[in-house]
Amino acid sequence: MFKEVNQYFTRQPGSSIAISDTGLTAVGEGTTVSIWRGLFSENKVQSPYMKWGGEGKRIERVRWCPLEDILGVSHDTGFASTLVPGAGEANFDALEVNPFENTKQRQEAEVKSLLNKLQPEMISLNPDYIGKLDLRSEEQRQADKDLDKKPVDPLANIKNRGRGKNSSLRKYLRKKGSKNIIDERRLKIEEMRKSQSQKENDRTEAKAEELGPALSRFAKYAA
Repeated sequence: MFKEVNQYFTRQPGSSIAISDTGLTAVGEGTTVSIWRGLFSENKVQSPYMKWGGEGKRIERVRWCPLEDILGVSHDTGFASTLVPGAGEANFDALEVNPFENTKQRQEAEVKSLLNKLQPEMISLNPDYIGKLDLRSEEQRQADKDLDKKPVDPLANIKNRGRGKNSSLRKYLRKKGSKNIIDERRLKIEEMRKSQSQKENDRTEAKAEELGPALSRFAKYAA
């Protein structure tokens, strides 16, 4: 409210005044420098925090060093620097990014640092991925990385070889198939085999009806 809080006096007229980062006030008067703490509070301070001088050197100017506990004093014979504890703002000189981080921020920083060390292909949303062996070959891994490559149909070559009465599906099942192992490719091959056998049966039945009851037993060879 722009009203007077307290009154202070000096033994000699003040020549210079300076206020530090933490509110310490340095007043140069005659040949001494008095430093006051809590000068702007409502409670009146009875005595100064520190004093310097008294050697017959007349004080001309006082200035605080930013972010440091050092007071610079210029007098009629030169310059002097005085160490005043608690005058500068605390400035951490450390390798830590955030000296004031709490427990949650520290945990997040540790998780981020671990994720930065992981390879991108090792990051997976499947919780069962870790602890299992990757049985794929190097060619399969490289093919999986190429996202622009068109997916290869494993039955394309079998379809081309399976034309006519030569059952390449049966040959493939005899060589590669196993009754104890069921995979997606085997299921597709079984479906193709059933569909081909159904088509052959339909053609045989149609030919038997066409030939009549006497010649129906030759419909299989006629088809």
